[in-house]
Amino acid sequence: TADSSSEECMPEADPFDCERIQRETFVARVHYQPQMSSTSDVALELVAEGFDESSLLVLAGQQSAGRGRGANRWWSAGGGLTFTLVLSGSQSGLPQECWPRFSLHVALAAGETLSAYAPGTPVGLKWPNDVFLGRRKACGILLEVPPAQPDCLVIGIGLNVNNSLEGGPTEIRQTATSLVDETGLEHDRTDVLIRLLQELEREVNRVVAGEAALADRWRPLCLVRGRTITHRAATREVTGRCLGVAEDGSLLLETPAGVSPLYGGTLAAVEGLTLAR
Repeated sequence: TADSSSEECMPEADPFDCERIQRETFVARVHYQPQMSSTSDVALELVAEGFDESSLLVLAGQQSAGRGRGANRWWSAGGGLTFTLVLSGSQSGLPQECWPRFSLHVALAAGETLSAYAPGTPVGLKWPNDVFLGRRKACGILLEVPPAQPDCLVIGIGLNVNNSLEGGPTEIRQTATSLVDETGLEHDRTDVLIRLLQELEREVNRVVAGEAALADRWRPLCLVRGRTITHRAATREVTGRCLGVAEDGSLLLETPAGVSPLYGGTLAAVEGLTLAR
């Protein structure tokens, strides 16, 4: 049921129909607030208080301090979709050895969702956790495992829906976009969220069934495959030609020394692609 500790999520007063979300998806509990600093921070607090369900959705009408990977921040304005999904590893059946690469599955789910609402705009994936509409970012993903609750996978997602980037900060206008910017239409955020959660459930089921096919499914969508890239991990940078994504989720980089799999880190530069800073 919708979390009674949060404000009621009424369709006529708020943008989300929480009862419908639970009815049409696998989510066991919804915790909704019209305003929130960070859905991931709130999710981690709720998990620390005790988590014995299969899944928990923490949903914000708008958040003010969304987190990205590392020190990055996710810009969100009214009309965006910002939420965190907590999965119980033991109850979902999702093997923990698959968690390090599950962000790539989340990206596939977000890509399918964006394609459904913006069929005329090509969807691309930038390893490991960004989803693009055309040449601009429309969705960011952050996965965490709380040290004190190692059975919980915390999946934070920010997806630009009705928050036009025309009103965004100057530094991201050239690197980010939204569904409303690409289609000229406003979309029901409950519809978009339900579609994304259903796609996420399909990804979980694929992994559990041993049918991930990660490399094959990423190949046609990978924005960096065939491009010269610079990968940064800690204080080390390496530049080479990207050959795509391997089945274990690593990025394959070709340099004069040979082909190496890359795990973690970030892409500091991609040939022909302007990246947000």
